[in-house]
Amino acid sequence: MNRKLCSLAFATPFFISMAGQVQAAGDAMARDYMAAPAGVDLAVMYYFHKQANTYVSDGKDIGSDFSTDMIVARYVHFMEVGGMIIDPQIILPMGNLNVDIPGAVDRRRTGFGDIVLLSSFWFVNDPASKTYVAFTPYVTVPTGTYNDNSPGSSLGSHRWSYTAEVGMTKWFGEKTTLDVIAAVDFFGGNDDYQGQEQKKDKVYSLQTIYAYNLTPTVWASAKYTYATGGETKLDNLNQDDKTKVQTVALGIAKQLTSKDNLQVEYIQDVKVDNAFETKGVRMRFVHAF
Repeated sequence: MNRKLCSLAFATPFFISMAGQVQAAGDAMARDYMAAPAGVDLAVMYYFHKQANTYVSDGKDIGSDFSTDMIVARYVHFMEVGGMIIDPQIILPMGNLNVDIPGAVDRRRTGFGDIVLLSSFWFVNDPASKTYVAFTPYVTVPTGTYNDNSPGSSLGSHRWSYTAEVGMTKWFGEKTTLDVIAAVDFFGGNDDYQGQEQKKDKVYSLQTIYAYNLTPTVWASAKYTYATGGETKLDNLNQDDKTKVQTVALGIAKQLTSKDNLQVEYIQDVKVDNAFETKGVRMRFVHAF
C-alpha cells in the first residue's frame, strides 16, 4: 500500500455551532481528493485545539475568550459502483467548548457533536495524468449535545444541514500537488433557539492547498481558505451577522508505514468579521486496512 492511500477525500467538517461562526462543510488537508482502490478501508482519528481572545463584530474587536478541544472518529470505505469509485463515510465528533463573551455568553460545554454522513463520487480518476476530481455531498444529522437555553455554545446544532462540495487534486511532476475545493452549505431551520425559530443562510467556501514532497515519505503544505455567509434570522428578524473568515494553515505529513499516516497543521485566522479570530493545531492519524 502506497502513501496515496492515506491522503484521501475526507475533509474535516467544522463541528462547532457557535452563533455567528461560519459552519463551512469541510476543512481539507493536502491531497485529500485522491481516490484509493475499491476495497480499501480507513480508520481515522483527529484531534484539534482552537482558541481565541478576540471576537470581531462589524470590524471592531471585542475582548472575548473561546477555546475548544475535539476528538473526531471517522470510518471510510472505498468501493466501486458502475465503474465509479465512491467512499461512504461516517464521522462522530466529541469534545468540549468554552465561550466567554462579556455581558453575553459564559458557557462550558462537553459532549458530542452532530454525526456527519457523506461520500465522494470520483467522476475524474486518472492516475495517468495524476488528476482527481470528485463531488461530495454531506448530510449533518442533529444528534449532538444541545441546550436550547444556550444554543450558541452547544456542540450540536439542532438542525439538519446539507453540503454540496467539489474537490480536485492535481499533480505537477513527481513532488508537487495543488488542491482546490469549493463548497456550499445549506441549513435547515432550528425550531428551538431560546424559544424562537432560527433560520440560517448558505455558507460559501473555497480552499486551495499547495503541497510539496520533501522526501518520498514526507510532504509539507500551505493552505488558504475563504468562507462567507451564514447570516441568521430569529422569528424572521434579520440579525445582520453575516460572517467572513480568511484562514491560512501550514502542515507537515509523514507516511509512517505502508498503512499508517500522520498529518499535523497549524491554523491561523488572518481576517474575520462577525466571528472569533482563532488559531490552533490539528492532528490526523490514518490507518488503512
